[in-house]
Amino acid sequence: MKQTNNFQNLLKDEFEAFVVAQQSKFPTNEILKIDLHCHDYNSDVPDERIGRILNVPETWLPSLKLLEKLAKNGCDTFTVTNHNNARSCYELQDNGLDVLTAAEWSCYVPDFEIGVHVLAYGFTPEQEVRLEKLRKNIYRFLEYARAQDIPTIWAHPLYHHAVKKTPPPDFFNKMLLLFERFEAVNGQRDTWQNLLVKEWIEQTSDEDIDRYAKEFGVEPLQFVADPYRKAMSGGSDCHMGIFAGMTGSCLHVPNLTARLKTQTRSELALEAIRNGNIAPFGTYQNTEKMTLAFLDYACQVALNYQDPGLVRMFLHKGSINEKIISFIVSNIFSEVKKHKVTTSFIRIFHQSMMGEKPSFLKKLILKPAYKPIFDEAVAIAAKNRETDKTLIDGYYHSLQKINEQLNGILTKRLEKKLKKQENFDLKSFENFIDKLELPSNIRNYTSSKDKKQKQEIDISEFLDGLSFPFFGSVFILAAHFTSAKTMFHTRPLLRDFAERMGKYQHPKRVMWLTDTFGEGNGVSVFLSEMLYEIRKNNLPIDIVACSSKIKTDENLIVMPPVKEFELPAAYGDYTFGVPNFVELHNLFLENGYDRIICSTEGIMGMFGLYLKHAYTVEATFYMHTDWLMFARKALGIEGHYLNRIRRMLRWFYKQFDGVFVLNSDQKKWFSSNQMNLNPDKIFQTTHWVNEIFKPVAADKKTLFGIENNRPVLLYVGRVSKEKGVLEVSQIYRRIKHKIPDLQLVVVGKGPALQQMKDENPDAFFPDWIAREKLPAIYSSADLLLLPSRFDTFSIVVLEALSCGLPVIAYNTKGPKDIIRDGMDGFLVNTQPEMQARVEEFFVNKKSFRKSAVERAAAYMPETIINGVLKNVGLN
Repeated sequence: MKQTNNFQNLLKDEFEAFVVAQQSKFPTNEILKIDLHCHDYNSDVPDERIGRILNVPETWLPSLKLLEKLAKNGCDTFTVTNHNNARSCYELQDNGLDVLTAAEWSCYVPDFEIGVHVLAYGFTPEQEVRLEKLRKNIYRFLEYARAQDIPTIWAHPLYHHAVKKTPPPDFFNKMLLLFERFEAVNGQRDTWQNLLVKEWIEQTSDEDIDRYAKEFGVEPLQFVADPYRKAMSGGSDCHMGIFAGMTGSCLHVPNLTARLKTQTRSELALEAIRNGNIAPFGTYQNTEKMTLAFLDYACQVALNYQDPGLVRMFLHKGSINEKIISFIVSNIFSEVKKHKVTTSFIRIFHQSMMGEKPSFLKKLILKPAYKPIFDEAVAIAAKNRETDKTLIDGYYHSLQKINEQLNGILTKRLEKKLKKQENFDLKSFENFIDKLELPSNIRNYTSSKDKKQKQEIDISEFLDGLSFPFFGSVFILAAHFTSAKTMFHTRPLLRDFAERMGKYQHPKRVMWLTDTFGEGNGVSVFLSEMLYEIRKNNLPIDIVACSSKIKTDENLIVMPPVKEFELPAAYGDYTFGVPNFVELHNLFLENGYDRIICSTEGIMGMFGLYLKHAYTVEATFYMHTDWLMFARKALGIEGHYLNRIRRMLRWFYKQFDGVFVLNSDQKKWFSSNQMNLNPDKIFQTTHWVNEIFKPVAADKKTLFGIENNRPVLLYVGRVSKEKGVLEVSQIYRRIKHKIPDLQLVVVGKGPALQQMKDENPDAFFPDWIAREKLPAIYSSADLLLLPSRFDTFSIVVLEALSCGLPVIAYNTKGPKDIIRDGMDGFLVNTQPEMQARVEEFFVNKKSFRKSAVERAAAYMPETIINGVLKNVGLN
């Protein structure tokens, strides 16, 4: 369920009002319409280092194709602003076309160590050579441009390159002295960023300029003709040509009709830019436009990719991470080129984006499963005749449908493939971990003998039939990720900027991700209680799950699963749903979230990390389960296999900005050498129980079928070996000899339930107990026995204490932080000690009920939730 995103609605209304006001500045019969920021194939050296490592240009778009798109979208005056060169402008001019000479220069601000992009217009080839030499120092570059009367525009002022840290306010204050034109509407940036630039320029006063000039010791006239005149421009920043001209600028030229008889449009455009007679135009947008542009770019890379070579990758400038990413990306594109169906569809998609309708004959030879995808490609080509927002919405709608179809094909085929792989034993965790390992010896990759020994699965056979739907889905999700990353990687800057401006401040709202909700496990129970408190206190939090068993409700968003699968009983009888990742990606933006909490280490936990990096937000993990202990107790994993799991968990948890733990042991362990997390980012919290858990009148007769004076030993929880339930049987049988009328009651289900029944034929095993009936169970028992050694919190302890029931547990993890030994229960270290204390309790008949209730009262939801909110930045 989408929430009303008032912030995005505000941005849309404000942006549209701004554009309307700008368009009314000049008479319509005295304007030239131009896209002041667009690219073609001569933008061949990317600013991004990964692109340079891979040796791919930013676009393959021919110059004439670009001009054709610009004219189609309403431009009547033309320029091309390629990176650090004006080659396309000169080539077009040599062919007799009227084009304004321009380029987008990558300049460097040495005193702040920040790279910025500067658009420059109307220079000569000789001046271009000089600009190229000076661009490493923004001050010398702009001083020269001013002396030569070359007008400049600061492109996307809130998006920079070569940035080591968030630019400080002084940086922006000083830049106000260097520029008199600012790109306030960039077609590849989201509306939030554009509006912040607009607000910044509008709020700058003459007094500010004078103050900054004095503060920095700068004479503005060295760099600008009029330091108090600030003009705003617009440009599409389009590299693929798809959206060129949809964002741009109206240039005012008084007496335009008459002057066109003696001067060219490019000459008049240059004059208007110099005079600051500029009014930007464009449409409200988020990430759809850039997602489509990146997807088309990925298609072009796939079609034109040439292996840059391993030596180039390793010797090129760049970090280890950049080189690893480049290596992975290179292998993906190389693999794509080997698959004819994948390559064919990539070519069809790219051609459709450019308005070329695919041949109907191609559809005749396609497999039936692929024909709906072909139809959407045809629809995309047809939409190319439309303009502005209609075209973007149409393209993106078709893209979503293609993604759904690819997911459906991939899911069905993957399911069939996995059924055939009988030798891939998922139940054997050790085998699974082994299969994740890659050999470090190069010969293992080249020797067919060694490969047969190491590889039980034929990878080529396994991937056969999966390549197109897999790579298609990956390309679409990767385009969404790259789009969001590009737009929001400056989020900390945008947040600070909005605070300084006192306007367009992004609201705080949490997306809380979980793989399980509405089930009987501890995570689900806690999240149900959290949801109750969220609604009760109107907290800005939505819990997001993926399931076919529950429905969306207030503050609960349920994503329909693309596929559901069940884990074996040893893992807890959980059903995991796989969501449509693109829908989940879009949900984050549509609902206006700005931070993440994850409660499970599964699919949703991993996607939480994806969202963290895509949208540049903080993500916190709320740890419920000690998986290392679970691996030992439930799966029997020891030795180096256990260490591998620990390292995997360490890597996972360290990706988060903070981790909530539920006991003091966990907090110590996470900050130890074993896990090595920053102690300042580990937050100890706790749980609470629903208000229904309180003492009620005991009724053993009705509940257990025994007299009220008979003692009752109670176990509540999952009936499985890792929970220590077999110790319950041993303790009960031994004490039974001394206390013959003792009654054991076991409430729960699990893989060891039948064994428990066989070992304790006189115990009472009630059928499924609704949660609302548990207070009566607790209130009618005399002692709760908890033999588990790895519960991170043990919510049943708190439930029992809340109902006045004392608890005996091992002196470890969660229980030792809750139980006060000898006051509201017992903490023991060994099984014989546990047996002795249980026996002592029933013999002495000491009552802890009042003390138990008092102890439980310390766990109040208001206090606990306030602590959580504070640590995630909501308070």
